[in-house]
Amino acid sequence: MLKLSLDLGPYWVDLLPGVRIRFRPITVASMLIAREAVGKVYRGEDQADVGVRANVALVRELAQRGIVEWEGVGDGEGKPAPVTPENIDALLNHWGAYDEIDARYVSPALERGAEQNVSSSLPVGTSEAAPATATPAESSAPSAHT
Repeated sequence: MLKLSLDLGPYWVDLLPGVRIRFRPITVASMLIAREAVGKVYRGEDQADVGVRANVALVRELAQRGIVEWEGVGDGEGKPAPVTPENIDALLNHWGAYDEIDARYVSPALERGAEQNVSSSLPVGTSEAAPATATPAESSAPSAHT
């Protein structure tokens, strides 16, 4: 079943101890832009670790478009850091933050998309039985002549 959510506003995620991030929901446009970033990785000449780099590109693009506010993120001097593309990239270079953004923001959106694809109904006419392709003489039973 496709569940339509009426709440399309930003929401808070407790990312790490003392760190909260406010994300806007992942939109169709954000996902298409992220897919394009993934496509560029696959079309590139360097195919070493392409799957890993594609995942990083997907998470990065969605985080860049989704993070609107945060608490508990500071600069090198411990002062609150503003949400900027450069600071989002710096946050994503922190393994724990990257992993949690992937697990709590990106993966749930991808799973929802997969569930919707799996639960879609079949088109009309596809439930008809396929014709038999083997005749009784071609059965896999052992022959008496061997």
